Amino acid sequence: MAGLIVAFKDYDIWLGFWASPWAENHGFAHFIALFQNRAIMEAVGNTLMLSMLNLAVSFPMPIIFALLLNELRLKIFKRVVQTISYMPHFLSWISVIGITMVFFGQYGPFNEMLLFFNPARQRELFLTNQEFFVPLLVFLNLWKVMGFQSIIFLAAITGVDPQLHEAAAIDGASRLKQVWHVIIPGIMPTVAVMFILQIGGIMASNFELVFGLQNVFIDFEVIDTVVYRHGLLQRGFSQATALGLTRGLIALFLTVIANQICKKIGDVSIF
Repeated sequence: MAGLIVAFKDYDIWLGFWASPWAENHGFAHFIALFQNRAIMEAVGNTLMLSMLNLAVSFPMPIIFALLLNELRLKIFKRVVQTISYMPHFLSWISVIGITMVFFGQYGPFNEMLLFFNPARQRELFLTNQEFFVPLLVFLNLWKVMGFQSIIFLAAITGVDPQLHEAAAIDGASRLKQVWHVIIPGIMPTVAVMFILQIGGIMASNFELVFGLQNVFIDFEVIDTVVYRHGLLQRGFSQATALGLTRGLIALFLTVIANQICKKIGDVSIF
């Protein structure tokens, strides 16, 4: 944490943290420069857009998947589905990137499948398509996290009192109504906690995935790639630290707000 002082100084790697001179405008020159840099503001907007899409897709899907798994009665089939869905979690992101490059390559399975249905179609380099980039990021994130995150919600579902199901069945509730009126209210505390944690990461982006799939045809920067390029490659340590600190403070603010909202609505909070 002491290293955050770099954000308020014109950091010189040879002088060190303490001997480096303070930045202009009482140490806030690099923070002011952030909001005047159009490329950085675009990266912030891209990060927010990508995080919101991931939140809208990758947050509810594990819940829905857990509810569907809970309804399976054939144990062998259920275990097979669970195992297959968990497997992507244990792959590193660089492995996911490699698989993606092979699958969507010019002579990869995806192009072969399209040619099978339409032989007159030309082979495409999908990973050079700007419009294909963001949907691909959202899909890969969902594919990797959905199965493993569903474990949390499956555990919450098993914690719902079975007597509530029996009472609902006696009252004539169908299985769908039992899910809606018994299971979902029963797992809402877990859902609220996971939602708060997701909100806390809304200013973050998956650096490995975004950076790994970038190429000369893709113009899409996020905060993490800007920090890498400005802070390491261009040695703009002070501005990169200022950007990271600003992102952390915004994430803390959003987490507190989400926590307070959940506390007032559902009496659930993480602190």
